[in-house]
Amino acid sequence: MSAPLASTSTNGHAKRQAKPSLFSDSDSDDDEKPLAKKPKVEEESDLSSDSDSDLPLTAVSSQNGNAVKKESGSDNDDDDDSDAPLTALVNKKSDSDDDNDDDDDEEEDDDDDDDDDDDDDDDDDDDDDDDDGDDGDDGDDDDDDKPSSRSIKPNRKPPKTMSITGSGEKKWDTLIHKGPRFADPYQPLPRDVKLKYEGKPVDLPPETEEVAMFYAVKLETQHAQNAIFNRNFFDDFKADLKKYPPRDGTQIKSFDKLDFRDMYKHWKALRDAETERKKNLAPSARKREIEERKLEDNKWKVCLVDGVEQRVGNVNVEPPGLFLGRGAHPKAGKVKRRIFPGDITINHSADHPAPQPPAGMGHWAEVVEKKDVTWLAYWKENINSQYKYVFLDATSNFKTNSDREKFEKARKLDTVVKQIRRDVNKNLKSKVRHERQIATIVWLIDNFSLRAGNEKGEDEAETYGVCSLRCEHAQIKMPDTIHLEFLGKDSMKFEEDLKITNPDVFKNMAMFLKSNGIKDQSGNFIRKKPSDPIFCAPFDSANGKMQPLQPNSVNQFLAKYMKGLSAKVFRTYNASVTFQGLLEQTEEWIKSRPTAAEREINQTNLRLAYNEANRQVAILCNHQKTVNPMLLNRNLERTQDKIFQIRYEILKEQQKILTLHKIGELKKDYKPKEFPFMKQFDKIMQKQDLDPEKVKQYEQQYITDKKTKLESTFKRQQSELQYQLEQKGLAGEESKKKSKKIKDVEEQVRSSIKGFKDKKQVDEELKALNETAKRLEKERKTNKSQATSCNFASSAKKILSKYEMIKKQEAELVNKNNTSDVALSTSKLNYIDPRITLAWLKEWDNRLADMGQGKGGSKLKVKKEEQEDVKPGKKGAKNAKATKKSAAAKAGIANSTGDSEKMELGLQVMNISQFFANALQKKFKWAASGDDGRDITPSWVFVKDAQSKMRKLDSAERKGGDGGSMAAMTDATDSKEVKPKANGVLKKQTAADQKLSKPIKAVDKAEESDDSLSSDSDDDDKPLAAS
Repeated sequence: MSAPLASTSTNGHAKRQAKPSLFSDSDSDDDEKPLAKKPKVEEESDLSSDSDSDLPLTAVSSQNGNAVKKESGSDNDDDDDSDAPLTALVNKKSDSDDDNDDDDDEEEDDDDDDDDDDDDDDDDDDDDDDDDGDDGDDGDDDDDDKPSSRSIKPNRKPPKTMSITGSGEKKWDTLIHKGPRFADPYQPLPRDVKLKYEGKPVDLPPETEEVAMFYAVKLETQHAQNAIFNRNFFDDFKADLKKYPPRDGTQIKSFDKLDFRDMYKHWKALRDAETERKKNLAPSARKREIEERKLEDNKWKVCLVDGVEQRVGNVNVEPPGLFLGRGAHPKAGKVKRRIFPGDITINHSADHPAPQPPAGMGHWAEVVEKKDVTWLAYWKENINSQYKYVFLDATSNFKTNSDREKFEKARKLDTVVKQIRRDVNKNLKSKVRHERQIATIVWLIDNFSLRAGNEKGEDEAETYGVCSLRCEHAQIKMPDTIHLEFLGKDSMKFEEDLKITNPDVFKNMAMFLKSNGIKDQSGNFIRKKPSDPIFCAPFDSANGKMQPLQPNSVNQFLAKYMKGLSAKVFRTYNASVTFQGLLEQTEEWIKSRPTAAEREINQTNLRLAYNEANRQVAILCNHQKTVNPMLLNRNLERTQDKIFQIRYEILKEQQKILTLHKIGELKKDYKPKEFPFMKQFDKIMQKQDLDPEKVKQYEQQYITDKKTKLESTFKRQQSELQYQLEQKGLAGEESKKKSKKIKDVEEQVRSSIKGFKDKKQVDEELKALNETAKRLEKERKTNKSQATSCNFASSAKKILSKYEMIKKQEAELVNKNNTSDVALSTSKLNYIDPRITLAWLKEWDNRLADMGQGKGGSKLKVKKEEQEDVKPGKKGAKNAKATKKSAAAKAGIANSTGDSEKMELGLQVMNISQFFANALQKKFKWAASGDDGRDITPSWVFVKDAQSKMRKLDSAERKGGDGGSMAAMTDATDSKEVKPKANGVLKKQTAADQKLSKPIKAVDKAEESDDSLSSDSDDDDKPLAAS
């Protein structure tokens, strides 16, 4: 199989030439004097007592020889999820993994939210945050994308049942479940549908036909335009052809001569037919199908833990298909093989019969009883050799307790972080090279939220974290900047200029890029090659090769301060602290916006402020997602169409006003003092300048759509009528023969169908639409309205409200554009304590209610008898306060009884679904309670003085940002209380030059007074010898 990338490339982009040294050889004589070797580190006693679940970053094996690999979140890896069909990705991650695997972000996207319609203002914007890597057309990740599976070859290996005693804490006493659910077997294509080679049909056996079908269903996506994707697929396809060659003897040697078009057309025809079938189903029949499917799912998704029913997460074994990956993944296009029972290990109570695999598919690889882990089953996938797990649902006790513990651990870090940062600053000048390396790594992780990185196998994608960075990934830019460029997690490219505010860090990085402190036989320091690691483990003279420093060394250093502390806990801490600090400046940010509309305190602007804070934290953590230009263009077109529609509606209102009123008389009759909307009279009558041809097309399309909808509704209602009559055994009888009783039943059925219309009513409405089309045509020609009356005040208010709708659409477009390449959901799911969001929502809900705003940002309604143009004043606010206690009380009852799967916060103005999708509300339902177990309050905080502890948002000039907070916290600034500035931190971003206003900035005194490499006079400057 060919290499994933051409030899001329590294990490998916062209390899840079070795960079000239910034320092002459003469500079290095003093700088590279050996200091001390790394002393033996005696680990503190508490390290040895840590359970496996608390050991960070490293894959910990059980002490038992038959141990199962430690739980990790690999089952939730984005690369895998990228083409998982329709499965909920929320529930797949280990509870212990959150603390341990630094390279593992739970990309638990919400399937319910992904399909939200753009027209729903309450939808969460995370529907654009799908980090799944599948950037093809809609539906490419559905079950329909994947032909079922290849013919089943059962594993005849007999099962082994054994009890494995892990070294961790016991999680359960009894565990009973049904095991995982397998994909359906592959169904061969009809005989007349074939893959073609050189224009001729090829007779493939089912094994290779299925693989060809994997590619055919992606034919019209951007993946098929990817050279790496195509090469990897063809390499695997050729390997399969050797095992299962064409039955007609065709020799397939060139990818370019393959034609998958007939296979694609067949698959698309099946998909379209199924779509049409569902569309034509009676609503009750469709509802019944959905209920039956859910009932079947529930059979698999319920298990017993210690005798208590709990929901299981994703029970489906991933079907075979093509690996999509994220970013420039070198393995994109490789074939994901079918998983059989013989690949799967089951975790189950030994004193109860284990679940049986499907008939004819063989036996499980193993059945174990491992009570110190929470997975129900696991297997190993063939692409990245990662372990995939079946876990309990996000709402299970295992998961909710794990989430709470994770964030509580991050909060606990606040009590020791000052000491850690002091020691890091001290060790940056250590005489021991190993200590200085660890300190530099921790400083980079702390300030830039970089991942530590884990060791990769030879067959895994070349991705990197701080510990594994190579010299070719970094470039020194004087006087204080380091350019980093490498492939991070999921092969997402990281390319940033990091402004290093601590001169010791900058000096150390320059030193580590030059040499490892090893001298050659001539006594000269050996210069590093571009492929050598920046941070090196103690030199192995036998091997003679520089090895990267292992993340475990970093975690051993951190664990001295707090049990279970790891680099990922730092990321969680910094993300949550920074997010809280940004949200604390919400009002200042809104007031700093450029236009009056953007400076209003309302739900729309609050949501923009929240998403901007979320975006900045995502950038801080380098949470990227693959940008789909097709989706961006589609969003732009939809928004432009919506704005055109609103402007058209303004035009029609203006047309009525101008036809039936005289401007002069309106100004006389409606004085601004009595009618405040008249202050915006010029805006009300502002000419729209819409293209007449486009107006004509819009009106014609409007009539066509109305007719289509009317006819399809009638057809659906008739289907529903027929279905219900069939259920009652009354269908098929001729009208003349029907008894009065049957006719009465039919009438009851008709009345039960919402908005039922008979053929006569539909024909009348179609006729009315034709008349409307004629009226609109006449209005276009005369530029005068055909309306007979016009209430000017009502029309004026409609126009002003529609301008607000335009602003909202434009704001939504800005929000989506700003977050198009940033994975907001990752930080919300894994790194930001959800209680920060809930406390913020409660605070602003109270404030908006006191201001008299209601749901949707509108003012609370006043009584009808009140004058139409009078402002609501304090009356609405009083009503809001009156209902606030009632709403909060209802929320408290719902949360305490657990009746609802969603959070119940008692919000009367803010809408939680705009911030947390349904899956997040289920996952984080525990967050509705504060530290005392009662309903969370607006005053709840993750840490005190968050703004003084925010990480430096401008340090990397991320996305061009120039705002920042603290880079490194030392005792010089720890005691300072930094007050928030009035200017904002959040600002509209563009692709080229996003700028962030500056929040609070505090600088270490040492950094403040010393920002050059040569300013230190003592020999702490001198580079270090090898450990």
